[in-house]
Amino acid sequence: MVTIRAMVVSSSNVRICASKKEKPELPTSSTLAAMATDPASVLPVQLCSRARSEPNRPFLREVTGGHATYGETWEGVRSWVEHLRDRGVVSGSRVATLLPPSIDAAMIWVALGCLSAVEVPVNPELKGAFLEHVLDDAAPVLCLARPEFVDRIRDTRPALAIRIVERGEWKSLATATTELDPLPTPADIACVIYTSGSTGPAKGVILDWAQFASVIGRIPLGPEDVSYNCHPMFHVTGRSPLVTMCDTGGQVVFRERFSAKAAMNDARRFGCTTATLHGALLLALPPQPDDADNPLEAVFAGHNVALAAEFAERFAVKCYDLYGSTEVGFPLVLSDTPPDLEHTWCGRVRDGYQAQVVDENAQPVADGVPGELWIRPDDRLMIMVGYLNQPEATERALAGGWYHTGDIAIRHPDGNFEFLHRAGDTIRRMGENISTTAVEAVIDEHPQLSGCAVIGVPDPVAGHQVLLVAEIVENSTLDEPELYTWLTSKLPKHALPRYLILTHALPRTPTNKVLKTECSTRST
Repeated sequence: MVTIRAMVVSSSNVRICASKKEKPELPTSSTLAAMATDPASVLPVQLCSRARSEPNRPFLREVTGGHATYGETWEGVRSWVEHLRDRGVVSGSRVATLLPPSIDAAMIWVALGCLSAVEVPVNPELKGAFLEHVLDDAAPVLCLARPEFVDRIRDTRPALAIRIVERGEWKSLATATTELDPLPTPADIACVIYTSGSTGPAKGVILDWAQFASVIGRIPLGPEDVSYNCHPMFHVTGRSPLVTMCDTGGQVVFRERFSAKAAMNDARRFGCTTATLHGALLLALPPQPDDADNPLEAVFAGHNVALAAEFAERFAVKCYDLYGSTEVGFPLVLSDTPPDLEHTWCGRVRDGYQAQVVDENAQPVADGVPGELWIRPDDRLMIMVGYLNQPEATERALAGGWYHTGDIAIRHPDGNFEFLHRAGDTIRRMGENISTTAVEAVIDEHPQLSGCAVIGVPDPVAGHQVLLVAEIVENSTLDEPELYTWLTSKLPKHALPRYLILTHALPRTPTNKVLKTECSTRST
């Protein structure tokens, strides 16, 4: 499961832009479910409607210079539909994509939906067994990729058909000649997004259009808002701005890869009013006299409450927190943080959802008692359809009509929830959940290692960093730099260890299990 968090803090130094139109009220329980399941709220339907009513209204921009109005975006979608249809994509086809956040990526997502095909966005950092697993599990008929990612796909699955997508490709496609009908419905599949693999091999989460519509109304947004999007398309966070901005008539500004040095300049240049940012990385930059001089109003700034408070003060913005996951969307929101910044607050339940904390016997616990967080929406369409090719895992995750998050949390008497940790052997690093067992399985393949332990160690910026303690075989000449070079060819970037220790003997139990607690202690 990919758990998505961005901590919320209110700043006393919040700037209000006088030119802003009044924001709409947030939806209530009954209206959120009704809106999310309304055919008019489906992204392709909303885009088509806006293209017809306001074709010249700006919608998508790239920091590299590309831009498209609502009308141009819809025409690009229609052109991609005809092009993909000519490439053999039909209803039910799964198409892998390795595309950065961009105008073409947005158009291709909607185009595949209009074809009743299913996009499977792939993390381009995946390598070896991780990439093989995703491609084998998804079984795509075609891969759409930027040129820099093509060799990795060809080396992994040479028989997979690949179509290279250059930046701004939409401008060179033939003009569409047919209208799109029918358009997707709330229950139709929007895409399959693979988890980080926190409990084993990554699972493909099947998401419908209604779940994407449920991101609308998390925070107040209006037609003049501009969302800054620098997050990958293989995360829900990289797709949500398209839904929220199309709903209001706002704009989305794409940067293909997050840059702490560029973020604030981008916000000023394009008038961005809302964003999800790695707040800790921006705070690590030297303070500037103009830090507070920016158009941002509402920011999701990171998982650390104290850092978010510092971010809100330094950049004169209001910071929000959201708790959610690929499977369940964003059921908790925190607009005003309790005074105790030592806790990892993740908000109150949004209207439209229910939440409870349960013990190991699936019984609700009292406020203040830790347990597993369970979530249930008012309408079944507001959470995942299920896991691709894994009916048993789907049944376990949704048993009893509740989604079992796997997160240990506390509900406080005031209704705020506190996140404690993931259940099981998982490391949470910069918003990514890392399965220690999956990483260890790859490392154990090294011929000069006889065992290893992957451990999470606290880090003030990342939440946790990865420590690898590896046991080398007798008479091995393997050293840390050589092992790290080998790891870079096998592991995705987010799973690479920050700390690496080689040892001749891992601490073990009488049954030969590695004592990770002693590994962690010895490393300090």
